[in-house]
Amino acid sequence: MDSPAPLIREATADDAGALREIYGAGDVELFAHRVTDRATAPGTTHYVAEAEGRVTAAFALTALGRLRPDGKNRLILHEIKLRPNARGTGIAEHIFAWLATSLGVGTDRELLALASLGQRPSTFDKFGLSESHHVFRWPVLEGGEPR
Repeated sequence: MDSPAPLIREATADDAGALREIYGAGDVELFAHRVTDRATAPGTTHYVAEAEGRVTAAFALTALGRLRPDGKNRLILHEIKLRPNARGTGIAEHIFAWLATSLGVGTDRELLALASLGQRPSTFDKFGLSESHHVFRWPVLEGGEPR
């Protein structure tokens, strides 16, 4: 990991401007609402990684319970976004190390990490993630009419 460890914390409404910059689109007020309103995405917590006082990355974790009594609880890592100038600086590796040390990923919890089709982030390999599931998407249609 090339850079000093960033501070990783839950996102707050005060991060909305930085989130807008990272995503490159969207409304600041809507970002502020989405990170603070638990009803927007039940079970999901939004996080930011902050280096040198600046938000450099954002990601979301959704907790999944397990029905199987001996199954480890799962987290889904999704919505991971880095500022373009933060790519290649080790931020993603720091996020994965934080997941292991702070949230027990790999010991107490299982992690499912989403990646776009055709992409396999090098950090996945560094932390020993292997392909285990296929994800299928049911798209939301304009007008809300189901197929």
